[in-house]
Amino acid sequence: MGFDWIEPVYDILAKIVFGSRLQRAQLRFIDQIHRQQTSREPADSSVLSTPVSVLLLGGGTGWLLQQILQRCQPVRVLYLEASSQMLARATRRILHQPFSIEVRFQTGDEQTIPADEQFDVIITPFVLDLFTRATLQHRMIPRLLEALRPGGIWLVTDFVPAQGWWQRVLLWSMIRFFRLTAGIEARQLPDWQLLMSQAGLVCRDRQSAVGGMVSAEVWER
Repeated sequence: MGFDWIEPVYDILAKIVFGSRLQRAQLRFIDQIHRQQTSREPADSSVLSTPVSVLLLGGGTGWLLQQILQRCQPVRVLYLEASSQMLARATRRILHQPFSIEVRFQTGDEQTIPADEQFDVIITPFVLDLFTRATLQHRMIPRLLEALRPGGIWLVTDFVPAQGWWQRVLLWSMIRFFRLTAGIEARQLPDWQLLMSQAGLVCRDRQSAVGGMVSAEVWER
């Protein structure tokens, strides 16, 4: 993946094309992190509740991480990003923020998740559309499913096939652009919703955004 060299303009390009709509879509179900912690609190109030851990895969320059730390207060976050430049910018973004949450920054992908580590919440913002059906089905989704605790949730915000001709042209152009500039492997949008369902995950909630081009969803193991 070659997102390192487009890191300086990545957020700017997204803002020019979509305004703040992609950011709003990523925040649609962010409150589920807090609800996940509440649902795990024991009936006996004298027993401390188990805090929620979060895996944020492909968070880019760190805007979403900042929102999570400000709004949700998980106990632990693993920030996993394949681009070292994106990771460095995300680190700088929260370096001097007054957060008491453990955040571990790591360069890599789902294959670098420690084998003995699991999470209550997994978040993949605009990640699944970068890969082919085969990669999602045989590598990415199974590995992330292993890293998701039973009863955990997977928050997905990603592009889906659009109905309008201008939306289809825009999606086609975006895929071509990122194939040329970042070397992504996808040639067309994969049906990630079907693949997640086939993997045994259940979609608990979803909401479309950006005129139907984007879907924000909550999947549960």
